[in-house]
Amino acid sequence: MDWAKLKTVLLTGFLAFTAGCQLTLSSNFGNDNAATSANYIVAYQITDVSDLNDPVIIAIPKITVIAEQEASISISESNKQFIEIEVEINEGEPTIGTTEFSIKEGDHHTSGKLTALVGKAAELQTGGFRIKVLIEPQSANRE
Repeated sequence: MDWAKLKTVLLTGFLAFTAGCQLTLSSNFGNDNAATSANYIVAYQITDVSDLNDPVIIAIPKITVIAEQEASISISESNKQFIEIEVEINEGEPTIGTTEFSIKEGDHHTSGKLTALVGKAAELQTGGFRIKVLIEPQSANRE
């Protein structure tokens, strides 16, 4: 049997053997109740306000976060801009989201922490940047 036929037989055998199998990946990180926890969409607007006469929106990232879990995002543009955001949603009365951020653009940078109630916009202006955040529950209807 030549090599091409052997590869075909082995591949066909493997596919037949694995038919009906399901691959599940899991980790030890996170909440065991993640499947039943609420999801939230955290939307940011990051504006460079170092020149108040000419504010420039530099990023509008969105992050999906599972309640009681941490999520993060990093955005960079070679040697010009670096944005790193970590967010965690704590369900309770009231449900709040806490965001830690680090922003660098050109020669100015800032970092800090911002807390927002779900459904209420929050804003912080620091280090020549304005950071707006809005946390909304993710719809159960994912059409």
